[in-house]
Amino acid sequence: MIRPFLLCCTLIIAVSAYGNMPPYFNEDIDSEYRELLKHVDKMLPQTDKQLVYLPSFTPFNLLDVRPTNFVNNNDKQAFANFNFGVLGNRFLNISKKQLSTLPGISICKQQKCKKERIKLIQQFLVDSKSEVDMLRQHKSLYIVQQTAPHVFRINNTFYSPTQLITYYPSKRAGFIPSGDYKLSKLEDAPKKLALSEATNALRQIMAEYNVAAITKIDHERVNIIFGGLGDNHWGIVINHKSAMPISGDYNHIGLEYDIVQKVSDDSFYYQTN
Repeated sequence: MIRPFLLCCTLIIAVSAYGNMPPYFNEDIDSEYRELLKHVDKMLPQTDKQLVYLPSFTPFNLLDVRPTNFVNNNDKQAFANFNFGVLGNRFLNISKKQLSTLPGISICKQQKCKKERIKLIQQFLVDSKSEVDMLRQHKSLYIVQQTAPHVFRINNTFYSPTQLITYYPSKRAGFIPSGDYKLSKLEDAPKKLALSEATNALRQIMAEYNVAAITKIDHERVNIIFGGLGDNHWGIVINHKSAMPISGDYNHIGLEYDIVQKVSDDSFYYQTN
């Protein structure tokens, strides 16, 4: 009874600190989110160490929860902030003031650092061309995220040396991860083993360049995310054949572009904020 009570207190404290319960939450969505909190609390051992779980908040990682059924982009972005506030308060063991400054580590407003980022991106694109093309053309791949060589995500399955956790979108909000999941072992999931093997070379080069995640936007466009926390991401979109977005537009997961700079005729550097 103690751990559920602590979870309830955590949510109440976080809501108090970061504003009222989101207006897009109804009873069903609130229940789904609380189920997710219970699951995450079981997954991550208690620790007094500061920031030990910070990598789990990076794009498409375990604590970067996405409401895939939300339609309104403002709601999607507001939820990203809300979720970071709730789970950050629960798992990072830092003060509220420290927590509020953390997303800023992904923000680059200066021309010098933007040039450095674009230079890094361009080199990655050269070195990873065949691997990224493989992802773009593979009909069964749409998300590749990596925390460590043996800890990564492919689509909605999180891989570790001991088990696989496949998440299913919650019914109302479409939360991923969610409280609806299936545990399995790699040897018992041949299709997931094949996806792991198919992405091995891609994940190796992602590790070399510290790329957080790569996601398909559609059958052509690919979003390569180098870093981020909450609603602050930075990276590049490639194979973009339509008009370039501008500051204030939203990307495919509902985050607002703060900076957009053309890199080539069909690619652009971006920062969301």
